[in-house]
Amino acid sequence: MLTVSLATLATGILTKRYVKKIPYMIAAMIVASLLAEIFNVWQGQAATGIKTVGALPAGLPPLSSPDFSLDTLRHTVGPALVITMLALTEAASIARAISVRSEQRVDGNQEFIGQGLSNIVGAFFSAYASSGSFNRSGVNFEAGAKTPLASIFASIFLVLVLLAVAPLAAYLPNAAMAGILFLVAWGLIDFHHIDHIWHTSKAESAILAATLIGTLFNLEAGIFLGVLLSLLMYLYRSSKPEVIPVVPAPEEGAYHFVRAKGRPECPQLRIVRINGSVYFGAASFVQQVLQQIDEDNPQQKSVLIAAASLNTIDIAGAEVLAQEARRRRRLGGGLYFYRLNQINYQFLRQGGYTHEIGEGAFFPVMTNVTGALYWTLDPEICRTCKTRIFAECNAGILPDGFRRQRLMLATDGSEFSHAPEEIAIFMARSFGVTLDLMTSVETIDDDEIAKVRLAQVERKALVAGVDCEMVVRHGKHPVAEIMAAAAAEDSNILVIGRRPPRGDIKEHLVGDVAQHIIANAPCHVLVANWQAQPWKTRILMVADGTQISETVVEVTAQIAKVSHLPVTVLVAAPPGSNRALAETEAAEKLGLLRVEGIACEALIVEREPDRAIIETAQEIGADLVIIGNDQRKGLSRKLAGPIPDRVVGGLTCAVLVVKRPPEPDDLVAAVKNQA
Repeated sequence: MLTVSLATLATGILTKRYVKKIPYMIAAMIVASLLAEIFNVWQGQAATGIKTVGALPAGLPPLSSPDFSLDTLRHTVGPALVITMLALTEAASIARAISVRSEQRVDGNQEFIGQGLSNIVGAFFSAYASSGSFNRSGVNFEAGAKTPLASIFASIFLVLVLLAVAPLAAYLPNAAMAGILFLVAWGLIDFHHIDHIWHTSKAESAILAATLIGTLFNLEAGIFLGVLLSLLMYLYRSSKPEVIPVVPAPEEGAYHFVRAKGRPECPQLRIVRINGSVYFGAASFVQQVLQQIDEDNPQQKSVLIAAASLNTIDIAGAEVLAQEARRRRRLGGGLYFYRLNQINYQFLRQGGYTHEIGEGAFFPVMTNVTGALYWTLDPEICRTCKTRIFAECNAGILPDGFRRQRLMLATDGSEFSHAPEEIAIFMARSFGVTLDLMTSVETIDDDEIAKVRLAQVERKALVAGVDCEMVVRHGKHPVAEIMAAAAAEDSNILVIGRRPPRGDIKEHLVGDVAQHIIANAPCHVLVANWQAQPWKTRILMVADGTQISETVVEVTAQIAKVSHLPVTVLVAAPPGSNRALAETEAAEKLGLLRVEGIACEALIVEREPDRAIIETAQEIGADLVIIGNDQRKGLSRKLAGPIPDRVVGGLTCAVLVVKRPPEPDDLVAAVKNQA
């Protein structure tokens, strides 16, 4: 028998390679049949043990009617279900194997319908349960069949064979049939894809090995085992969808997100992309991942889901998402969705889950979602945040509508610079911003002096955890260079020192450097006398009822928040002035400060403004005075004897002179976005 099988294989291989016009399988069967007959005549069948297929019955299956009795159905439903599953999985596997080789598209639904119809018809002809046959499909493919007509012609020829040629099957050895099947099977083995699977996925390699071993014992059982293991692997993978942290794409005008690996993330808003489905099998895993976010970082109370790759959501998944949204609202944050497909959105809407999650929590494609969510963040955290990954973070307005401060320290390296240096570093650490260090020298040849001067301040700042940027200007007029540097760096607050008054004629006629900077700086100016210290007790804010007082309140609120200090609101009412207007002004400013959660009180002092400010600051022990500038310059300023100049000269504590109101358009936009 082994000789017959080997002869069949050899004949088939040689004919297929060298005589392609002759069907190699027919040639192999003829040669094997002749060789088997020679052995049987020579040695006798009893000695050779070569068995043949035997004569086939020369007749058609009888026509019969299926038995639809309840007792028969009760006994056959279970086995029929098992046979159906095996038949369908076997047919799908065979079709997949052949479609890979033939590069054809297989419609599984059509295959299942065809099998069902064939079994219904076959039930009236005493037929076995039909399915896609590995033997017939493989033989058809190797023979060059291209269309389903091949199976129809094969059925017709099979009927003719049964009626006319069936007796000739008595001469066909079983060993030859085995050899033919080996030839067919070998041609269907896809070694390329097996090697690819082995080097790509260990899990699928294990399924491949289990299926192969199973088919060696039983073809149907091996296929069923492979399908079962594949289904289990799919369920396992789908039960743990990929949840990837992402951040906004760095390209200007982009609306998509990229992986956050190696990139800074917002400390308050976590953005994740879910690749997969949130269904009953994955709901628990997704809930655990979302809850782990704020457990790892309690400040990340809000989560934005980039849902473009979120395939489906079922009832269990919707319940988990709604529960997570409610939990995050209790924490003070929220759960938001970007690019959720319409099918999932309609599903959530019909179930009432959009109401639980929040109608405004869903953002369609091409929406500036981070720009909208920026205004929901905690401004206190934003104020000291250094990541600033959103465009709005760098726009200069905090989520509460206040400006983000940018500080500059102008220093000349003298002994009178120590106090402003300490105060500038203290403010930068409180606001969580970079400190610009500025100095001026006459020529480029003096750059080494400037670098040494700034390096001393930078060391102090680094010890305090403050980052610095150095700015060196060249010119013979320090005041002009300070003005130019503040404008170029778009500073919000300029910190300067002030020497003790000399009292000479020049100073009396022209004024000191601090007076010129206060009058001409394009930003707020904080003047630190050589005795000033960082504030730790109380802030005195001066309200005068002018337009500048609104900006004074804004700046005071920001400093009071980061310093955690109470504020005393001072309204000076000189003798003969309207006290009712002073009381109204005090009440209005108290209201604005209390809205921001600042502890404050008001004082109405019936004295001239400069005396009232100086004496009140000394009485209450204020270590920071915030006052508005009247904006007058030149001769008018000199004749009037401006209040800021007299206050700066009369106090030893730091004095912040607020110079300009914020641009109305910026504040209106900020309030609108916050709403």
